Amino acid sequence: MSARVRQAAGLLLTLVLAGALAACGGGGFSSAPPTPPDTAIRSYVALGDGFTAAPYAGQGAGEDGCLRSAENYPALAAQKMGLTEVKDVSCTHATTNALTATFKAVKGKPALPAQLDAVAKDTDLVSIGAGIEDHDLLHEMFRICLVQPCAPGTTFYTQVLDEVGQAGDALTRAIRAIQAKAPQAYIVVVGYPRLTPPPESGCKDFPSQPAGADRDVVNYLLDQLNEKVRSAALQTGSGYVDVAKLSDGHQLCSAEPWVHGMSDQPGKAVAYHPLEAEQRAVADQLVAQVEQR
Repeated sequence: MSARVRQAAGLLLTLVLAGALAACGGGGFSSAPPTPPDTAIRSYVALGDGFTAAPYAGQGAGEDGCLRSAENYPALAAQKMGLTEVKDVSCTHATTNALTATFKAVKGKPALPAQLDAVAKDTDLVSIGAGIEDHDLLHEMFRICLVQPCAPGTTFYTQVLDEVGQAGDALTRAIRAIQAKAPQAYIVVVGYPRLTPPPESGCKDFPSQPAGADRDVVNYLLDQLNEKVRSAALQTGSGYVDVAKLSDGHQLCSAEPWVHGMSDQPGKAVAYHPLEAEQRAVADQLVAQVEQR
């Protein structure tokens, strides 16, 4: 090869390398920083039962029979986060089955679509609170256990504890269904507040108890349900709002209770469901959870 040919080949190689280095930002790497993932929250969907819908905790919203409050924690949290794309399909008395199947809230109203239908592929945030209405657990825990003994070892106690486990499993499946539908969404699971005061409180918001009944059993069963709800969050990599811890000291007969008493009051209250103060506290905690994700 002549000197002239070698010189031309060397020049060509230099030009090729220079072009390649320029394309890579010099030094073989791009000078532009990688594009960060888009973590902005724009769309929010709230799913759940009456502890999310919060019947009569402020002005009502909607005519579907769900007794959903316009000032429940999803509405308050959305306002704090400046969100305008919000779908709240929570419904009083909804079970975990209502998350994935049609649900009829009250007689005379049409059946509601599965709550999961409100979740879209591009949904950014989903909150979910469900389980206590499964197998009529709320009734069993806070009424039956207070008027007949259901201490550990009894058939009824074992049955309720098994139903608590089933509710937790159903919630886990529902969360995975949400993840399959909206894989980029941040999901926050919301637990249940403390409702029952300590036995020594002398609270009169409960029926008289027969010999052998133990009000601590009710607390224990609620704690077990919250543990299953927490476990569902952990298993699915979701956030969790510990409402039991948040509401400690605000049970019935406390100086500032966060829930209604044991009696339904048509047009005014649903037994044991949350008051405005509880919803404000949960909203604050939900926002903090989203900001810390």
